[in-house]
Amino acid sequence: MINTKITNKCGAITRKILNPCCRIVSMGKGNAMNFDYIIIGAGVIGSSIAYHLKSALPDSKILLLDRNHTAGAGNTARSAALYRNFFSSRTSRMLAESSIRYYLELGDKVQLKPIGYLWLFSEEQWAGSQKAIKQLDPQKNKFEILDRATVTDILRLNTDAKAPFPEVHAGIYCHLCGSINGMALARHYASEFKSLGGDVSFDTDIKSFILTGQKSCYAPWDDVKVSGITDQKGNTYYGEQFVIATGAWTHDLLAPVGIASSVLPKKRQLFALSIKNRDQLLVRPDSDKKPAIILPAGGVYIKPVLERNMLIAGCADDLGQPFMMSNPEPDIRYFHNAIEPVLNHYFPELSDYKLSLKWAGYYDYHWPDMTPVIESEANITWVSGTSGSGIMKADAIGRIAAAGLQGKDEAVLADGTRFEVSRLSLRRRDVEREELII
Repeated sequence: MINTKITNKCGAITRKILNPCCRIVSMGKGNAMNFDYIIIGAGVIGSSIAYHLKSALPDSKILLLDRNHTAGAGNTARSAALYRNFFSSRTSRMLAESSIRYYLELGDKVQLKPIGYLWLFSEEQWAGSQKAIKQLDPQKNKFEILDRATVTDILRLNTDAKAPFPEVHAGIYCHLCGSINGMALARHYASEFKSLGGDVSFDTDIKSFILTGQKSCYAPWDDVKVSGITDQKGNTYYGEQFVIATGAWTHDLLAPVGIASSVLPKKRQLFALSIKNRDQLLVRPDSDKKPAIILPAGGVYIKPVLERNMLIAGCADDLGQPFMMSNPEPDIRYFHNAIEPVLNHYFPELSDYKLSLKWAGYYDYHWPDMTPVIESEANITWVSGTSGSGIMKADAIGRIAAAGLQGKDEAVLADGTRFEVSRLSLRRRDVEREELII
């Protein structure tokens, strides 16, 4: 926590901001550069926007910048890097399925592995999910329903209940799902953007917005907008349009300039476990079925990396974890208290694993519906709120944001689907609440 002093001609206010990104200040003393569009954040979302916008507007001068050393080195690199098309909401399925269509074309370039998902349900969870499941078509949405016996043909699983862990009643095997290298995907977009003539600036930490309207104290009748931004070296970047694609840092970046983004961060932690034998997890280790697994207790999930004899485990917790930028370091107690008991119950033969790596990042949540936000105020557009599914929806989000920045009403997604840009706005929002968050 750092005290950041925000001063203007109307007086001085001192605010405490966690990981502050900006102050409202005068123009810096470094170099000045001018652009048509400036995109802040070169994660998978920002890089996708940059590529699709430059593809549509080849003559526009567009800058993509990030405080890290390369594209995708922030929270994109700290995710579990899984993709899926299995969602409860139609909007989520449209965004994910069209994005996956594009990723399948990239294949090995982004280390895509269609390993599948095996989503396990207790009897109570299964009953509560029937409404959503019945809206899906197993053939079109590429999944199959498995009974308990079929699940145990795949996994060496304890299916019995023992408080507080429920039984395994059924499962859904999702085929259009798998793993992908999120950092490689972000770098792909950034590289393609640069090859089209886009400008990229890494190791660039934006410290301030330069606002017009200071003389009137930002009076409502004045033309208040962002005219530029300043980095840690005092360099100033002027632009006509500014795109904020900073994920979990969106709130801290925009709140000091008077924008309520409706996006908040929440910490997520991942733990890599070294295992000795694959057959402690799988009934037939040589089978093609080596899926990511979502367990019916505590939101615990497993990503198998069996070529390295490794499992990556995480937990989609809810109440108790604050919506704020907290300690960025992973907490070993969280693994031992929230994840390990679940693994030990459902996989009793998985007894001699070793915790080899741990890391943490942040989801950027749009709490009301867990669906991305693309909204604008003056000449600022923020693209955020991906709620843990940014990588799997990044291509669609990039296309939709790029269409909106061009003033278009619709975007054409990778699979040919036409998507109305305003559906992801806050003012004219038209989405369903997504229930399947991991």
